[in-house]
Amino acid sequence: MPHGECKTAGGKLVTVDLAVECGRLAAVRLRGDYFVHPEPRTDEIVRGIEAALTGLSADSGEAALAAHVAAAVPFGTELVGTTPAAIAMAVRRAVTGDADLGTAPDLTRVGSLSPERLASLLAPWRAIPWRLLPEVSLSPALNVALDEVLTDLVASGQSPPTLRFWRWSAPAVIVGRCQSVANEVDRDAAAALGVTVVRRMTGGGAMFLQPHGAITYSLYLPESAVAGLSIRESYEACEAWVIDGLRSLGVDAHHVPINDIACSAGKIGGAAQARRAGVVLHHTTMAYDMDPGEMVKVLRVGREKLRDKAVTSAQKRVSPLVSQTGQSRDEIVAHLFETFRSRFGGTVSVLTAEESNEGERLVAEKYGTAAWTDVFP
Repeated sequence: MPHGECKTAGGKLVTVDLAVECGRLAAVRLRGDYFVHPEPRTDEIVRGIEAALTGLSADSGEAALAAHVAAAVPFGTELVGTTPAAIAMAVRRAVTGDADLGTAPDLTRVGSLSPERLASLLAPWRAIPWRLLPEVSLSPALNVALDEVLTDLVASGQSPPTLRFWRWSAPAVIVGRCQSVANEVDRDAAAALGVTVVRRMTGGGAMFLQPHGAITYSLYLPESAVAGLSIRESYEACEAWVIDGLRSLGVDAHHVPINDIACSAGKIGGAAQARRAGVVLHHTTMAYDMDPGEMVKVLRVGREKLRDKAVTSAQKRVSPLVSQTGQSRDEIVAHLFETFRSRFGGTVSVLTAEESNEGERLVAEKYGTAAWTDVFP
């Protein structure tokens, strides 16, 4: 099928696969590492955009295509990291086969939240009765399932706002909510290396994770804790404490819009969010160590995704923390855990049997199934 891509500067990748039948667009499939807010409407919004494009003349210009996409995005829903214009450009590239057609939109934001603004925003976090969950080694599917479990428990008031550090029991590729597995992952290479492919509930890009090489945490907090911020700004607020923790270890960490943590040597990690029932799920994964040879075997990183990045390969995109700190992974995790607790307080806790059981149920019915993992094949 004809395939088109568009990577917005300062934004995310969107891909379109389609057919042209009798001069009209057909079988339109929209994928990518963009975000849809609110998360529970992701499937509905994506299918609606696909339906709005289906049947249009294959000769339609970008302006007309973008207008149909914009009309298909309901009021109160936000596409983060892409735009109707970027989707329209990806469609035109699919139809014409010209990867360089047009100029990609620019979402680059100048400036960031000032230190004074961040301090003011985060001061009320000290009054939140945080629940702190240290690492427990769990399967990739159970780790992503617990994000849904704990988000819903915080939303229902059955659990206070929570910080959870993850630990992986096996290597995995975690794909974003709107991504195509076929576009992002070499399934044969993953199987040969014993790498599990799992889809999370949040948007964003695919990540190759090894138990010894990744540091991941999730925050489950009320939307009131980031009131007055745009979704883009909320990423910076939720990452501010971990950036300070990394800086105290000598890493020149900083936030890069929309959702990355980087240093002078390259990207350290990336974040993703979902929002439902008044709760923000924010999780971040950082590279402690990695085998870049295995990563590039498993992940497909195309030219368009690297279009606005000053790198020439996937191996050069990430700067692991082990090379910057000289500390063990466990030492860094303990330091970041204590950074949060010393700044905001909280009570150290453990997962309950009920939470674990609910997570296992979701693995069996959702996160561990092909129906969920391949929902965007």
